[in-house]
Amino acid sequence: MEGIKIGGAKGHIEEVVHDPIFIALHDSFRWKMIPNCTGRYTCRDHKLVSQLTPIKLLEAAGIDSFTVIKLRHYYVTFDTEIRKDPIHVIPFAVNGSTGLISYVKYHDDGDAVSYVHTLNAPSGFQRKLDAINVILSDEFLVNEHDGGR
Repeated sequence: MEGIKIGGAKGHIEEVVHDPIFIALHDSFRWKMIPNCTGRYTCRDHKLVSQLTPIKLLEAAGIDSFTVIKLRHYYVTFDTEIRKDPIHVIPFAVNGSTGLISYVKYHDDGDAVSYVHTLNAPSGFQRKLDAINVILSDEFLVNEHDGGR
């Protein structure tokens, strides 16, 4: 499988990513490097994607529904004032080396929600999860009845 070369500037190492879901997302939207956070990218098309759940974002990138439903999808909440935004985490590669981390932003009215989607390459995905003390376990798995929260 062909890969794409990413990184190499703004504190990012240069790496080649072969994961087809990562590549589809990367090629479907505009992403910018998170400075000094190697392997992590935030979506420049925020107005376009901020209302899309992580699943809808994958679908908008052309990922077929059969592939999407096979992905493990986690929803993690935090009990601290330091980190109060819950996150959705969807590893792409079988080995979990790439994935999407989407931050849920609740608005003042409590009902409106938007998302900040981050695309994570092998150099950034597990490193970020470790930094925020997240271990992906079955207790955080989202099932089809949860509606993507």
